[in-house]
Amino acid sequence: MRRTTDGPRTPSRGPSRDHRPMRIEVNGRAAEAEEVASAYGHFTAMQVRGGGVQGLANHLDRLDAANRELFGEPLDGAEVRRLIRHALAGAADAAVRVTVREPGRTAVTVAAPTPPVPAPQRLRSVPYLRPFPHLKHLGGFAQGEWARRVRARGYDEALLVDGDGTIAETAIANIGFFAADGTVVWPAPPWLHGTAMRLVEQHRPTTRQRITLADVAGFRGAFTVNSIGHVAVASIDDIPTLPDPALMADLDALFASVPWDPI
Repeated sequence: MRRTTDGPRTPSRGPSRDHRPMRIEVNGRAAEAEEVASAYGHFTAMQVRGGGVQGLANHLDRLDAANRELFGEPLDGAEVRRLIRHALAGAADAAVRVTVREPGRTAVTVAAPTPPVPAPQRLRSVPYLRPFPHLKHLGGFAQGEWARRVRARGYDEALLVDGDGTIAETAIANIGFFAADGTVVWPAPPWLHGTAMRLVEQHRPTTRQRITLADVAGFRGAFTVNSIGHVAVASIDDIPTLPDPALMADLDALFASVPWDPI
């Protein structure tokens, strides 16, 4: 695995945040403390703008699939939408998290909207892969700690790789690379099949292949993507990865064309 001993040391500063009070409901009522204490369960996180969500069906599919795997029963998408609408209480813009810790209890957390990342990100590779990576599950201490450590060294995010330097995902997002012809290339699994990653796949041809740190310099750049947004990657360790502006403009156009599905 490639490592460097130098690099940026000054912690980066993210966008300003709206510190609106957070509220949590379970099945449409104010949550009790014991209902949100467990670290077991699954969730999805989405950004609501104008009362809509990009790729809402992807979020509902994720919740249903995880619920079937963990609890052996489906999760009704229409009911999840009803609970989100109730928790929003008329708010048009918000950050929403839907969490299921036990069957029959769906928690909806509503907080201030999360602003997109404003500048290309510098990633630092770390030797870690998420357990059960196909699930968006609770209890992500290790990935959060790796992210904290790399940010303390002035990087923006942690890039999760296995012992031989094979790339999987970042601590909170999928990573894509641009091939010579501009095609998006994803690392091969294991990773979380992100809802925004699916939007790219649904609107552009993409491929998947095993990508190692040694392969990074052969691409025309990289980007990360999740429900908060997409952003160019400036570097991975000491390898420059800033994409051509035209490639990012095409990605911008893709997301601008995706409708915001009413909740």
